[in-house]
Amino acid sequence: MSVLRRKRSRPQKDVEHHIRLELVEILPILRIEQCAIELQSFDPATGTAVLLIRGGCAECDCSPATFIQGIETQLKLKVSELTAVLATEESSG
Repeated sequence: MSVLRRKRSRPQKDVEHHIRLELVEILPILRIEQCAIELQSFDPATGTAVLLIRGGCAECDCSPATFIQGIETQLKLKVSELTAVLATEESSG
């Protein structure tokens, strides 16, 4: 008889730190160099991270909607506590 083990949940602070570390690794891989993306919040009850996006590339048509799916996919692979990633943009002026 096998016993299913539940994954122990890490403290919220540790998960947030892991997300921040992974963002540093992911952004260059996805070639997102003109934007600053940082973790705004993480809700451990829902597994949702909210990312704040600052800056942008004036010469291209990229928007957060364009690259948030790639970021979400990569973060979910690296941070098991994540179930969703949302993006908010810093409004300019």
